[in-house]
Amino acid sequence: MKTLFYLFAATFLLTSFLAAQVRTGEKTIIVDKVTGDTTYTESIIISESEDITPRNSMIIINPLKFIVFYNISYYHKISKSTVLGIGIQTPTFDGLTGIGLNAEVRFHPTGKNMRGFYVAPNISFNSISSEGGDDSENIITIGGLLGWQWFPGDQFAMGLGIGVDYYSGVTSDDDFPEGFAPALRFDIGYAW
Repeated sequence: MKTLFYLFAATFLLTSFLAAQVRTGEKTIIVDKVTGDTTYTESIIISESEDITPRNSMIIINPLKFIVFYNISYYHKISKSTVLGIGIQTPTFDGLTGIGLNAEVRFHPTGKNMRGFYVAPNISFNSISSEGGDDSENIITIGGLLGWQWFPGDQFAMGLGIGVDYYSGVTSDDDFPEGFAPALRFDIGYAW
């Protein structure tokens, strides 16, 4: 887990430099043809670049979640600061079947649609059963994330998020433990 954290941190730092400041040096020599006077000027220009590519849609997967669920999500821009996402997932464990649906709203306080820092409340519903159908659970999850979304390539999307989820079983069985659990997200995908 520690190695995974370092990998995420290194990826974030490396891609954050892609939109860093640019320093350009310029030297100019001007010779007046009439008087023969020479003027020498030197200047340094520092500029900052920012990705302003408009993106209205994004498809992502969370490979970390593949430990428990295969998943895919679609996000669509609602406004400059709001993105709505829906997703589908299915269990990865042998002997389990089922399907889950999730919804998330990402609020980007900077107004940079789909880029940068976001706050994301979310909810999901999962119906999971054993392959024999003897045992089944319906699980509702409500949570929140703080995250960062960036685009190291034109359409290639990456994101990190950390938060907390509250799990609740809606069946009458007491087998399912209810309560809070940490949430970690590492998204990769395609945006257009």
